[in-house]
Amino acid sequence: MTSDESIDAAGVFRNAKTFRLGLDLAVLIWDIPPSLPAPTKCTLSMDRSPVPLVSMMLALANGRQRMFWAMRPEQQPVNVGICTEHGSVAEAIVMQPARMLAPLDVETLFADLAPGARIKFVNNLLTVWRSAFRITGDHLFHMVVEDALHALVPEPQAASIVCQIAQGRHLIETVINPDLGEITAIYAIGAASITRMAVGSVLGRNAKNGLQSCHFIAEAPSPSPPFLIVLISKNGVAIRQLADGKPRHPSLERWWAKNPDAVELREMIVRRLATLPESGAATAIDLQVRAPLAASRIAKSSMHPSGEVDLALALDDGLLAGGWFHAPSSAFAGIDYVKEDGTAVPLDGNSYEFPAWAQGKDEKSKTDVTGFVAWVPLTEPLGPLLQPRFQMRLASGAVRPLIPNPQPFEPAAQRNHVLRAVPPQHAVDGAFRTILAPALQDMERRLGRTIEVACTKDYSLPRNAPLVSIVVPLYKVLDFLRFQLSGMATDPWLAANAEVIYVLDSPEIQDETEHLLGGLHLLHGLPMKLVVMNRNGGYARACNAGARFARGDILVMLNSDVVPSAPGWLQVLSRELLENGKVGAVGPKLIFEDGSLQHAGLYFGRDQRGIWLNHHFHKGMPGDYAPAQHAREVPGVTGACLVARRETYEHVGGFTEDYVIGDYEDSDLCLKIRRLGLQIVYEPAACLYHFERRSIRRSQDYMRGVASQYNSWLHTQRWEDDISELMATQFGRDSDQSAAMGVRMRERDAA
Repeated sequence: MTSDESIDAAGVFRNAKTFRLGLDLAVLIWDIPPSLPAPTKCTLSMDRSPVPLVSMMLALANGRQRMFWAMRPEQQPVNVGICTEHGSVAEAIVMQPARMLAPLDVETLFADLAPGARIKFVNNLLTVWRSAFRITGDHLFHMVVEDALHALVPEPQAASIVCQIAQGRHLIETVINPDLGEITAIYAIGAASITRMAVGSVLGRNAKNGLQSCHFIAEAPSPSPPFLIVLISKNGVAIRQLADGKPRHPSLERWWAKNPDAVELREMIVRRLATLPESGAATAIDLQVRAPLAASRIAKSSMHPSGEVDLALALDDGLLAGGWFHAPSSAFAGIDYVKEDGTAVPLDGNSYEFPAWAQGKDEKSKTDVTGFVAWVPLTEPLGPLLQPRFQMRLASGAVRPLIPNPQPFEPAAQRNHVLRAVPPQHAVDGAFRTILAPALQDMERRLGRTIEVACTKDYSLPRNAPLVSIVVPLYKVLDFLRFQLSGMATDPWLAANAEVIYVLDSPEIQDETEHLLGGLHLLHGLPMKLVVMNRNGGYARACNAGARFARGDILVMLNSDVVPSAPGWLQVLSRELLENGKVGAVGPKLIFEDGSLQHAGLYFGRDQRGIWLNHHFHKGMPGDYAPAQHAREVPGVTGACLVARRETYEHVGGFTEDYVIGDYEDSDLCLKIRRLGLQIVYEPAACLYHFERRSIRRSQDYMRGVASQYNSWLHTQRWEDDISELMATQFGRDSDQSAAMGVRMRERDAA
C-alpha cells in the first residue's frame, strides 16, 4: 500500500485512502508527511463524528508514521478533514459508504509497516477494534483478520488437541518461545467465528530446543481445521494452526489418570471446570478424589526442620492454610503456598502461630511443635481445588514439597475443619481478624447459597390470617414436641389467634416429623405448617425461612425445647406489643425444669479478653426470686422465646445469618431493633420452661470452644460501640448488682 503522494495546487499534502474493513466498517489510512514534526497528533474533522471512532498510529519501515481511523461511515458520502494538533487541515478526503470501498489489502499494507507495527496491527484488530465495534458474524472482518494472521506468519506452527475438557472446550498443547512472556489474551479463529477465550495457560518449566510447552483451553464447538489460535502478550504474538481435530486422549478422565505429575496443568483444569455449570465443579472434584496427588510431609526430626500442612481450603476469596512446623536450627526459612504458575507466596505475611503437638513415630508419642494458620487472599478463585501445594523453604534456598491430603469441598465440612484449626485457648483476635474470620465468612456465604425450602405441608391452616405466627425451628430433637404442642393447644387464646410454623432444619427426619405432627394435629386440631429445609443451615436461616411464611402481625420465635408452664403467656406478651408502640421486642421469664431461673432478660459482660458475652439476669436463682418478678426494659432477650411485630422483624432483616451454627443471633437481633429507637422488654407475667440447648448438643458441627468464641468475637466487632454505651449508662447498675449478689451468670451452655 505504497502511498501515491502528491501536493495539490493549494499546497495540501494528499495520500489518504479509505478501505472496507467489514460489512459496515471502513478504515481511513494516512501517512503523516515528513514536513510535520514528530510526534504529531492528528484528528478528523467531520460534520457528525461517528461513534465509535478508533485510531492508532503505526511505524513504517522507512521510519515515518501511518495513521489509521476505523469507523462506521455514513450511508452517503461525507467530507472529512485530517487536522493537525494546531488545527490546520493537512488533507481533505471524501469518505464513501462502506459498500462502495475496496477491501483492505493486508499483504500490501504489511509491505510498508515495520515488523513490530505488523504485530501491533494484528493485536488491535483482535482487541481494540473488535471490541469497539462489537463485531460478531462479520465475514468480511473475519477475512481481514485471517489475511493479517497469514501475512504475519505464513506457516504457523502446529497445535494439537490433548482431550476434551467439557462440551465445546478442549485442552490444547503447543510450544512457544519463552521470550513471548506472560500471555494476556488468547483468540480462537474458526471457519466463521472469532472467539476470545478466558486467559489461562500453563507453560512448561524446562525449555527444549529454545521452546517450551504451552497448554491452554480453547472454547469452540468443534475445533477442527481450519482453526487458528492467537496468543497475545506484551512482547508479541504467537499464531498456531490446529494440526487436526482428533484428541490424543479419549477423555479427560483418561488423561488425568495418566498424568499425575502435571500438577500445574491439573490445577488450571480444576479452576476452569469450576467456571462451567454445576457439572463442571462436580467433575473437578471427582477427578481429584479418584486420582489425588501423593500427600507429602516432612517427618519430625530433632535435628532438621520438619512440618506438615493438614488444612488447605481453597475458598472464593482466598486460601486458608494450617499445620505445624518444627525448626530446631537456623536452616528453616518458612512455608510457602505454591501458585499454579509456580510462584511461591510466603504464608508468614498473614499467619498466627501457637504451641501445638504432632504425632510421633508411634501412636502414643507426641512432640511439641509450632502450629500455624494463615490466610492468603486471592484475586481469582482456585475453584474446588482439594490439594493446594506448599513447600518448606530452607535458608540455603532449597525447598521441600508439602502436599496435604485431599481436603473437604462441602462448606459445612470445611467449616468443621476451620473450627479445629486452632485450640480453643488460642481462638483469639489474632487468629480471627484476618485469618479465620475471612474463611468462616466465605463458608457461611457459600453455605447460605445452598440453603432453600425443599417443601411445605399445611395442617388445616385457616384462610384468614391469624394475629400471631409462632415459628419453631426443629433440629433432630423432637423429644419436647408433644409437650410443647399440647401446652399451646390447651391455651384458648393461643388456639383462637395463632398459627404454628415448624421449620425442620434436619430433613433426614422428615418422615418421622410429618408422622408425629400429623398425629398431634388429629389430637389437638391446632393450625400448623411444616417447612422442610433442603439441608441443615443453622438456627438463623431456619427462623428466617419460617418467618417468610408467617401471616400474623405478631411473630414469635420459639425454641423446640421451650414448653408453656400455663395458658395465657402469649396473650400477655402480645398485649405488650399491641398496646405500647415503643416496644420492639419482648421476652418472658424462662425457668429450668427444677423451677430455677434460666432467663430474666439478657445483659452483656466482658470476659478477660475484652469480648462481650451474653449473660442472663438472675440465672440459677429460685423462680420466685423477687428482682426477677418485675417487668422492665432490658438490653436484650433470648431467642428461645422472642416476640416482635413482624413488620419490625422484617425491617431489620430478621436474624443475621453469618454466626456459626446458632449463637448470638438473638442479642444481635435485639441490638438491631434498639437501633430503630425501640425498647426490649422482659415480661415475667409470662412464664415457660426451657430445657436448655438440647438440640445444639446433637449438632456435630458445633465445636463449642472455637465456634462460640468466634461468634462472641464477631458479635463484639459488630456491636462494640452500641454495647459499651448501653452497659455504661442504662444497664450498668443492674448487671453490677447481679454480680455483687453472688449470682454466677454462666455463659450460655453450648454442649
